[in-house]
Amino acid sequence: MKNLRFLAKALVLLLPAAFTGGQVALAHGGAYRGPSGQVPPTGRTPNDPTPPPSPGGGGTPGGGGVPGGITPGGPAAAPHGGTTGGPHTAGGATGGGRGRKASKTEGFERWEFWWAYNREPFLNLKNRLHKGDIQSGSADFLLGKGNREDATTSSRPSQRVVSEKLIPALREALKDSYFDVRAAAVIALGKVGDKSVLPDLITTLADEHKQVSESAALAMGILGEKEATPTLIHLVNDDADGRKLVARPETPFRTRAFAAVALGLLKDEAAIPALLATLDKKESQKDVPIAALVALGIMQANPAVERLTKLAEDSTNVDDLTRSYAVIALGKIGNKDALKCVRNALRDSSLHVSRSAVIALGLLGDADDEQTQVALRGILEKGPDPQGRNWACIALGQIGGKETKKTLLATVEKEHQSLRAFAALGVAIYGKKFKDDSIAEQIRKFMKDDDDQSVRGSMCIALGILEDKAAEKDLASVLEEKNSPDLRGYAAVALGMINARSTQPAIESVLNDSKVADPDLQRSAATALGLMGDSAAVPLLTKLLKEAQSEYVISSSALALGYIGDWRAIDPLVTLVKDKKGTPDLARANAVTALGIIGEDEALPKLHVISINNNYRAQVESIQELLTIL
Repeated sequence: MKNLRFLAKALVLLLPAAFTGGQVALAHGGAYRGPSGQVPPTGRTPNDPTPPPSPGGGGTPGGGGVPGGITPGGPAAAPHGGTTGGPHTAGGATGGGRGRKASKTEGFERWEFWWAYNREPFLNLKNRLHKGDIQSGSADFLLGKGNREDATTSSRPSQRVVSEKLIPALREALKDSYFDVRAAAVIALGKVGDKSVLPDLITTLADEHKQVSESAALAMGILGEKEATPTLIHLVNDDADGRKLVARPETPFRTRAFAAVALGLLKDEAAIPALLATLDKKESQKDVPIAALVALGIMQANPAVERLTKLAEDSTNVDDLTRSYAVIALGKIGNKDALKCVRNALRDSSLHVSRSAVIALGLLGDADDEQTQVALRGILEKGPDPQGRNWACIALGQIGGKETKKTLLATVEKEHQSLRAFAALGVAIYGKKFKDDSIAEQIRKFMKDDDDQSVRGSMCIALGILEDKAAEKDLASVLEEKNSPDLRGYAAVALGMINARSTQPAIESVLNDSKVADPDLQRSAATALGLMGDSAAVPLLTKLLKEAQSEYVISSSALALGYIGDWRAIDPLVTLVKDKKGTPDLARANAVTALGIIGEDEALPKLHVISINNNYRAQVESIQELLTIL
């Protein structure tokens, strides 16, 4: 029982963002992904003041959130040339660093937000849990255009187990009286990747609850079967067939937006004309055309480049939010014909557009493209927008160039806190992509000398990105000393990223220390152990699942089993889902979510292609919701 109590503390676990302030996340995977104590940028305008931190500090290593999760609402609209961020009050980012005085307006500019949206390829948690070693190519989605290495292991469920146990259980859950169980089930069926479930997803479009219906539309994209293309186009168009499918007088705009993104996930070029057509329609909400732009980007729709270029350049007839998404789409498509347009967008009067241009150039430029490097260095060194300067560090790290290393290291040494943090991440990305081992030594030195807790946290993650084995002693020291919980948490995650198994006892002691009251630190410690590939917790988690009384602990253990991904967890999770009298509904819904995670046929969450290289300061309701789904 002692081990179970120990494990219960850790369960907020491996789910980088499954829980928010002690509340169980939405079962379909919805969860705030950014630092704790912060209202997500998707729910506020850029000039809103930064809210105060929750107990335990600001940046949450590996996840975290605020009570209640995402704030409902429409787009976070930025004024032309408007201010960015409010007073910086969040914990874990103290002043007193080298160089210029720390900015008093740092809020959403903090590096922790960027990490929350872009961390999946670097952590690659599921692969590490299955293989027990570091996947050197796992960050290719962020660093370039390479493909993920497939992971196989005997701990994953076989196709027979998926067909005979998992899919029948999920189909049964589609009939559940609780809507969140049904919503979780339809997303989970999409994740298992079995073509036979497509009719189930189509039928569920007519569910009486809108969340279940829209989840079914998204699940068709997650499933990856191009046979769903005609159905999804009907939904996007809101035509008679689409309305019949959802059994409503009109197709809800969020369902249409989810269907558009699903078309992007399918990567079916036959859908390109329908997606482009949404850009010419007058809509009461921007969600559908913006979702179409997201789809065109993630499917790398080259035939759309000319149309998107004109859209991005038309500041007279097209709103800034839509133009900013067109710019991001051009970056994700990767066609260098768009370079001139995107470089020009750096000077746009809209913050949304200029910020998106910085991100897009990180995807379009390369080490031989000196013109783009000069433009990004200009933004980094003299740009008026703090967010743009920060993201320029990442973009430069992604594309490289002969001056990039020197520029970024100088920024780490001399600039103010947020920019130093981004520069450390940028130069780490550069070092990993271009295999420059000398960078790690300099980051270790900077980390020792810096007295800003948040910046040191970014340097811990930078060392993790670089897989710097020589950093083990320094990172272990940060974990064990009396630093802020945030910093200690980032050190733990970095130790997991470099697979420092000799530090497992120290990390376990953090989890087992009754004096540690910070749930974010404990979550980070558990994540670190997961990154080291230890699935020995499965039997204990299964026992806890049966014995726990709290909805929170049951849900936590269920989702933890999901992220470990071991086939042995399927039977106890199915039993839990069926226990309608003895198990709270939301705990059952989270058990369904866990079944979907176990059955997912890819190592990285399929929706991560939306969150990475994304202008998270410019959102509409549908994209805001999509960014929360794990």
